[in-house]
Amino acid sequence: MIRTQVYLPDDLYRELKLLAASGKDKFSDLIREGVKDVVKKRKRRVKKFDPWKDFIGAIKGGPKISGQDLIDDYYKNGVV
Repeated sequence: MIRTQVYLPDDLYRELKLLAASGKDKFSDLIREGVKDVVKKRKRRVKKFDPWKDFIGAIKGGPKISGQDLIDDYYKNGVV
């Protein structure tokens, strides 16, 4: 385990001390629990790079207009 030093706001420090004194958890255990929760929550948000899924996702959205409508617009606008 690595030892580190952090600065806590006074009110948060007091609340953690009270929680530790009133329960079975140690002050350091409460700090570790909070850090684990933050890491777990943010880890879920990190998107893993998968080129195939990104490619499929790009195609999946597709155009909002049908192929026939595209062809009709093409001819209506005098391109051909």
